[in-house]
Amino acid sequence: MQKKLGTERILPLLIKFSIPSTIAILITMVYNITDRYFIGQHVGRHGLGALAITFPVFILILGVSMLFTMGGPSSAGIKLGQKDSDGAEKILGTTVFWIVVLGGLISIVVALFMTQILNLLGATTNNFAAAYEYNIIVVPFAIFQIGVIALGGFLRIEGNPMLSMKVNLFGAGLNILLDYIFIAQMGMGMKGAAIGTVVASILPVIYMIVHLSKSKVIPLKLKYIKPNLPIMKRISDIGLGAFYNQLLAGITIFIMNKNLNIYGGDIAIAAIGIVMTMRNFMNISFIGFNQGRQPILSFNYGAKKYDRVKETYILSTKIVLVIVIILTMFIVGGAEYVARFFVSDPELVKLTTVALRFNLTLMLSTSLYFSTFNYYQAVGKGKKNKKLLLIRVFGLTIPMLYLLPMAIGLNGVWLAIPLADTIAAIFALYSIKGEFRELDEEKSKLVSV
Repeated sequence: MQKKLGTERILPLLIKFSIPSTIAILITMVYNITDRYFIGQHVGRHGLGALAITFPVFILILGVSMLFTMGGPSSAGIKLGQKDSDGAEKILGTTVFWIVVLGGLISIVVALFMTQILNLLGATTNNFAAAYEYNIIVVPFAIFQIGVIALGGFLRIEGNPMLSMKVNLFGAGLNILLDYIFIAQMGMGMKGAAIGTVVASILPVIYMIVHLSKSKVIPLKLKYIKPNLPIMKRISDIGLGAFYNQLLAGITIFIMNKNLNIYGGDIAIAAIGIVMTMRNFMNISFIGFNQGRQPILSFNYGAKKYDRVKETYILSTKIVLVIVIILTMFIVGGAEYVARFFVSDPELVKLTTVALRFNLTLMLSTSLYFSTFNYYQAVGKGKKNKKLLLIRVFGLTIPMLYLLPMAIGLNGVWLAIPLADTIAAIFALYSIKGEFRELDEEKSKLVSV
């Protein structure tokens, strides 16, 4: 499969890699949707509010996951394109080491300061207990939540996108089953949701570790599971953009929750829990596709086949746009049905329906932005995606989160992110035009040599 990355037609490759990857990461999203469904039905708005309040904690864990998911496999893919198998193996070992270290650090710090963190994030007397009960179980197992996402990237790099999908499918199916047993049947509420989430991440990670230790393409070797700071720096250079994106998303949600509390109260916070679940569902649909194309971009960039790099970006972006248009039509068009899927509270359904329509209509812009953002990660150009990130978050999103609500109230909170992403997408398209010119210049140098 590795040789085909540099020779096979791009469209068949995208189908082989991106469709399983998209399905796999969408399945991962089922972990959160499942929790919200059962909590919404059996715990109610305070349970949903608890998840919304602590979403920045989940974002932090996801951010570390994305650092390794983008930085590790991208670096390894470039090494494989350069025919440096030993270098790729060192990257895998270093990634596993730092997943354990950083995941463990997050677990210890957040668990020790859980009360202070929940108060800082804006937990109220109505949802504090539920938020604490859920996170005090989930957070100590952050290593596995990071690993289940990050290690899937190495399965794709070794040419096994279908296996990555199957592992995620198993985890999601297990999570649904356990949520049904613990919440719906045993009435364990937030505690049951937390236990289901933890178990559904532990077993897939164990399987992937065993599989990678026997891999013929990029085996996980004990001698390479060590700090190796130069390799970690390389992983960070590529993956930090993804980490910052998630971390700043957590800050954005923190600001959003504060404004929702001011302009809408507890019910608005409960509504944003559903809105952000659906927004992340749509985000992950195209981020999954972008992750699937990652081995194709990384390998061909490492092999200096720049025409194939450009073709992969253009074709994959067109496909993503079609996916997002279809999802937007279904979710925004059926916003009330989406809201009713999670809750039966009439007042909350009405507010959530409005919020979904305001917040998700412009997802096309978000998909364009992320297509370019993730491209730079795949080809190892972390500085460029950091620039895009700073423009999007500090130049656009955070100012709009403060200014729009002051002008139009609660609807301004719903509109801030989509409007910011629309402007950010324009910057991203301008940036990729310059990137393509650079690739053409590099190609000309190769031809003239």
